[in-house]
Amino acid sequence: GTLGATDRARYLATLYLEDLADLIHETVSPQFALSRYAEHVGVSAASFDAVARALAEPPSLTDEMLLDAVWGHVEGVAPTLLGLTVPFPGNLYGALRIAQAVKARRPAVRIVLGGGYVNTELRRLQEPRLFDYVDYVTLDDGERPLLCLLEHLAGKRDEAELRRTFLRSEGRVVWRDGARDPEFGMAEIGTPTYAGLALDRYLSVLDVLNPMHRLWSDGHWNKLTVAHGCYWKQCTFCDVGLDYIGRYEATPSEILTDRIEALIAETGRRGFHFVDEAAPPAGLKGLALCLLERGVAITWWGNIRFEPVFTRDLCRLLAASGCVAVTAGLEAASDRLLDAMKKGITVAQAARVAAAFQTAGIMVHAYLMYGFPGETIVETVETLERVRQLFAHGLIQSAFWHRFVATAHSPIGLDPTAHGIRITGPSFGGFAENDLTHDDPAEKAPEWLGVGLRAALSFYMRGEGLMADVRQWFDHPVPRPKVPRNWVARVLEETPVLDDPTAERRFVWIGGAPVNESYGHDRS
Repeated sequence: GTLGATDRARYLATLYLEDLADLIHETVSPQFALSRYAEHVGVSAASFDAVARALAEPPSLTDEMLLDAVWGHVEGVAPTLLGLTVPFPGNLYGALRIAQAVKARRPAVRIVLGGGYVNTELRRLQEPRLFDYVDYVTLDDGERPLLCLLEHLAGKRDEAELRRTFLRSEGRVVWRDGARDPEFGMAEIGTPTYAGLALDRYLSVLDVLNPMHRLWSDGHWNKLTVAHGCYWKQCTFCDVGLDYIGRYEATPSEILTDRIEALIAETGRRGFHFVDEAAPPAGLKGLALCLLERGVAITWWGNIRFEPVFTRDLCRLLAASGCVAVTAGLEAASDRLLDAMKKGITVAQAARVAAAFQTAGIMVHAYLMYGFPGETIVETVETLERVRQLFAHGLIQSAFWHRFVATAHSPIGLDPTAHGIRITGPSFGGFAENDLTHDDPAEKAPEWLGVGLRAALSFYMRGEGLMADVRQWFDHPVPRPKVPRNWVARVLEETPVLDDPTAERRFVWIGGAPVNESYGHDRS
């Protein structure tokens, strides 16, 4: 293929590591996996019972290795407060194993739990047993809650004046949020640090050969956000009511560039991944100009929306500043479904935006969804046909298809009747609350449908099967899609994304040959 010898070797080495991980999983540590740990313990854990049972088991071999590494840090620092971040369900078990061990050996150390999983799933926490392992649980942005907690532990602040904090009092979980101190803005939160991490010892695995898909696991990326939250925040399937999505604030471009330069100085690494819910186009443009003006050379990628403001001109500017890839939610390649989702885009618009990125040499990954309320098999198959054409024309390089799940904090989860579904569970047991099961009399999404969709993507991402009839990927008969096989070509011919010269207040020369575009009538 097109891989060099080094990449082929790394790919084979990764497969070997995956085999070793399977061996560990099947023999000495049934909770172990390469990129997550005991994930099933934290997923949809409406009750704390399964978590408590897992923690009551003797530590496995890999548990003991984890705790040995933890003690090296604890004994070296001798902390009075230990913070544990739980970004995903697969981190919960490990965090609580650490907390359990520290509580047993250093009972005077106060332990606080936070992170994305906590912010999303523990918002109605009522389970007192969690506080056998930790002392505090904080929600949402951590800067102010942690500062308030430090002042409380130092005797300078009453317990009632904590910020967004759960704790146990007289055997019950209580909520403390009396602090009046303001939140920190994006200009004030400071620069994240990788101090103490041996970055040269982290493995970069190459488990997928697709050049776009490999970005997630291949190499180190310094993480930053262009903005807090999502500027759109209307999608019906998204947890738009939560603070980390619903409260939008952009970072000034100069300050963001300062942080980039600080991280380069600290880590020696020039790769950046902007982990926004949806990076604002204006923010990316400002960042690109600032990087070019300062002569800061980086490689970067991030998550966006398929907005028409991403013209060929803007995409060329982003590429010149170091952008190599973007990810974006297409969800369903059906205008009816996109309208029901309140995505604020059309399929044709997404295709034209992807073409603008393609012209600039920027790779595109599309997030896809099936099984949305009211979606029919016909619509799913026609979405696959449009996705096939996007791959065939090189407009997207990779994609991931997941099945729709109603979540507790999304507009659909909060008002299921308005979207034609009925929530069937799980019953809240005092601990986590996020993924919901539902009944939809209109939607048709059998398991074999997802199997076919994923099979098609696995071939498309290798550049194979792009001219095949999409019906071949399914084990059951499906209707012939009515989408013209030249749909993408027609979309790109009909309405190209033109740059608007009246919208700009400056010219930026990034090198290369000039591009001529005509507007209005030819007056030559």
